[in-house]
Amino acid sequence: MKTNRVLSLLLAIALMLMLAACGGETDTVSDTSSTYSMLTTNTSKSVSNAFVVESKYRTDRVIVAEIDATSKEYGADPTGKTDSTAAIQAAIDYVAFRLKGGTVYLPAGNYRIEGRIVVRPGTTLMGDYVDPDKVKGTDYGTMLWVYTDKRAKDLLSVIQMTSSSAIDGLTIYYPEQKADDPIDYYYTIDSQASVCRTIKNLTLINSYCGITNPLGSASGLNTMTNVKGTVLNTGLYVQNDADISYYSDFNLSPKYWASMDKSFNPPTEKQVRSAMRKTNSYGIKVQNTDRDCFSDIYLDGFTYGMYGEKPERTAWNGSCYNVNITNTEVGIYEEGACTAYGTNFAESKISGSKFAIQNVSDGDVNLYNVTLDGRTAGRIVTLNGEKKICDEYSTVIPKPAKNTLYNVVKDYGADNTAKSDATAAVQKALDDAKANKGGIVYVPAGKYQIDGTLTVPAGTMLLGAFYYASSAPNNSSVLYAYSKSKEFITVNGDKSGVVGIAVCYPENGITEDEYEKRNEKEYPAAIKCVGKQTYVKSVTLAATDNGVVFENSDNFIIDRLFMTVWFDGVTVKNSDNGIIHGVHTNVGYATSYNSSGDGRFRNWLNTGKVINGQETATAYVMLDYNICYTMTLFTLDNCKNIQLIEDFHYGALNFLKMNNSSLYFENIEGSRIIRSGGRLFTLTGNSTLSGVNAICYANQPAFEVESGSTVNIGNMDIAGQQNHVKTY
Repeated sequence: MKTNRVLSLLLAIALMLMLAACGGETDTVSDTSSTYSMLTTNTSKSVSNAFVVESKYRTDRVIVAEIDATSKEYGADPTGKTDSTAAIQAAIDYVAFRLKGGTVYLPAGNYRIEGRIVVRPGTTLMGDYVDPDKVKGTDYGTMLWVYTDKRAKDLLSVIQMTSSSAIDGLTIYYPEQKADDPIDYYYTIDSQASVCRTIKNLTLINSYCGITNPLGSASGLNTMTNVKGTVLNTGLYVQNDADISYYSDFNLSPKYWASMDKSFNPPTEKQVRSAMRKTNSYGIKVQNTDRDCFSDIYLDGFTYGMYGEKPERTAWNGSCYNVNITNTEVGIYEEGACTAYGTNFAESKISGSKFAIQNVSDGDVNLYNVTLDGRTAGRIVTLNGEKKICDEYSTVIPKPAKNTLYNVVKDYGADNTAKSDATAAVQKALDDAKANKGGIVYVPAGKYQIDGTLTVPAGTMLLGAFYYASSAPNNSSVLYAYSKSKEFITVNGDKSGVVGIAVCYPENGITEDEYEKRNEKEYPAAIKCVGKQTYVKSVTLAATDNGVVFENSDNFIIDRLFMTVWFDGVTVKNSDNGIIHGVHTNVGYATSYNSSGDGRFRNWLNTGKVINGQETATAYVMLDYNICYTMTLFTLDNCKNIQLIEDFHYGALNFLKMNNSSLYFENIEGSRIIRSGGRLFTLTGNSTLSGVNAICYANQPAFEVESGSTVNIGNMDIAGQQNHVKTY
């Protein structure tokens, strides 16, 4: 058990170091053939000419892009007659190196790809997505036709991702792939050593291997959701992941290639299934992975559904919810389950002609309400209890009331170099949106000094350049907060919120003369939301005293919130039916700014400082002298039907305090609760807590439950006392 804790800690440390490294400049351009890349490197920053995309298919969201890759300046060919690799790469590189972040839009069409595309930090490659389950004829929206002779031995993917990069809305197809004699292409998508990669709305029609993490390097904080398609050998290979990545809504099946229009000359489903067995295929492979979450997974036709490889460093102690594995030889093969916590599966269906589950490790595979069709072998703990399925929920946020775009730099003159106060310019854009009864206030990539406070009106979205969770201070939209007068951003009105913004407090770090435990809260909340259907999405908060507050905000949404927060992370008062998804706290979000090269952090304690004769790293001072004594991640007061999905903290005092509230959770963890009085869950008043898959690393009691409150948890894993249903 001790060994597993140490290994988990090492991966967590590696992740902190990677987050800090992401504070540097964008990666080099030596990995692309685009001559335009060389011309744009290290040149002066250009002005954003962002626009609202009028997409053909994506009606559920607003898209603001910096570049259309099919424009005459870049020339990507949507007819597929000419190679579009260089054109797409040039557009990405312009956005990354000249604009320092933003979205490259690729309209619906068929694009011939003969090389590799590298998606840079702070940059999104966005397509016009068509769900493959709803395709009519040959129209897959934005479709990449891959013509390449690269094989597995060449280790060259079609798309390579970097830290804080994203792809969203693409369909990828290999016209020369064959079911009767499969071509062993390398992974369609891989990455450099990286954190905070986002893959959404992706269809892999007939890949040999789908998605993999960087080989031999630590990774983490990745979000991959709504991935569908046919993969002949390995769908997803997760390796060296730490604290914590989320993989959801994967549907991998032979049907997607076989059901294509006849004009594509697709193989039959029987032929595809035969090919998948010939390649000894894997739906999802996992190795050296700490705490990752998998939910709503559908794997059909593989030799192995999920395969936990023997670990080299840390065992798999992740959580899996609603996993469905069919038509396999071995549904789950496990040779790397964590001996301290095991590997959790809840509300799932697993089948296999040889084994439904074959566990050859020394750790447990914990099952809660799991239906098995097939034999089992090895250490398996089977539990059944109250069925725990959360209400249907969506993290799709309301669209702005108007599609009018207010660019705070181009239209209002906001300084995005942080050399002067930009408060008035940004607030004027927000006020104009209010006068127009809603709109999109766009904050291009850059750094903005905000000496005052900001108010977002009803029907308005305050939008940054990168739509997704980010750890790259130099490639995103960063607001430097200085005011202590009230909440930094007030979201004031129905259907309004903040997306893709980072907020950092330069004067709230650790200095040499205050490295001991903090006692006072100096800053109010970074964001306060009041109104129905308000939202905070893909936001990073660095070194704030208090994070996000929702008050009188029914049907609110949090979706991907990354924080280094000293005291209170998320506080919810008098608000019902809210979704809190993908909240993650780690000191790395503050240390990444500390190492970003910005002079305003020069007073922060730096790694390697000697204090009282002892070398002291910033991260450890934050954890061991501050956050673990003071921080509570979630506080609920008088809230009903809150859903907590895939949330995590590292090194806090408390995970959740709730009073007169009801909450359901799935796949959560409170890690390193080590100080006296700290708890995973504290319930007071008339509170109800239920859920599945909770992991707690603590040397304090996990629960404090007042009479009148109830707790019912399936797969409650506390080191040394795991594998049980917890009921109060």
